[in-house]
Amino acid sequence: MKDLVTLETRNDVHDFVAGLWRSEPFRRSYAERGFIYDQVDAFAWLPRFFAEESNPQLERAHFSTWWNVIMLRPFYDNDVVSDLYYLHEMTHAATMPYLKGIGRAAFEEKMQRNELEASVLSEIAIYFEMPGLREASFDHAIYADRFLTDEMKTLWDSNRNVALETFRTMRRHVMLSKPEHEMDIAEIWIRRFADQNAAYGVVWANRYAEVERHMEDLQQSTIHGARKSVTVRFERWLRQQAESDPVDGIPFRQEAELFCPFYWANKERYAKDMAKA
Repeated sequence: MKDLVTLETRNDVHDFVAGLWRSEPFRRSYAERGFIYDQVDAFAWLPRFFAEESNPQLERAHFSTWWNVIMLRPFYDNDVVSDLYYLHEMTHAATMPYLKGIGRAAFEEKMQRNELEASVLSEIAIYFEMPGLREASFDHAIYADRFLTDEMKTLWDSNRNVALETFRTMRRHVMLSKPEHEMDIAEIWIRRFADQNAAYGVVWANRYAEVERHMEDLQQSTIHGARKSVTVRFERWLRQQAESDPVDGIPFRQEAELFCPFYWANKERYAKDMAKA
């Protein structure tokens, strides 16, 4: 982690995030106070932090968004894909609950549910919210394509909440219970990336409570009007964690090193399977 950007106020968050959008649909939706603006405003309820990667091999797998630092990734060739990355991470942050003293089983369930929420919004619902975006995103088949039917669009137009819950239920079924022999390649990899979270829970078993405690303090202090002081306190904690790694300045470096092999091994297998498909 390097070049930490601290965004204390709602306006700070809006001003910074507005400069991240690269695609015309995202820029227009934000400027017109449409769907994308609403997502940023939900994200801006807390002070936020962005940073650049100091060690991409370790930090790409680290999920720093959980502890309120979104990594800047300027390397996407496709502008819409770049914007979808930031939308995904901001949805994680905007919908993540924190609870001091949470048990490990509840923590792991919470992380699974949060991944479901972020994935449904940024990988399925976004194409209903912003018609025409699908053609400008990925040039290969994606999981959302099976939902982009006239029947589902009719359901979306008539009852958006039921449509969203349908997406969540179907994806949860893939993540947890659908027999693998009935899955296509996209579904198989949704399952494998969900299974990866089990390794994440093991890696963080001894330290997740520390993150939960500091994040709950950030939330509660912000709610009670101490946004400025808690921003200072939280940034001090982040920098202390970074300073504990004299090599790359990565907070929680040991956890990053433990989880990294799982993440990249899956990535490599995924790339090979998608190339074959």
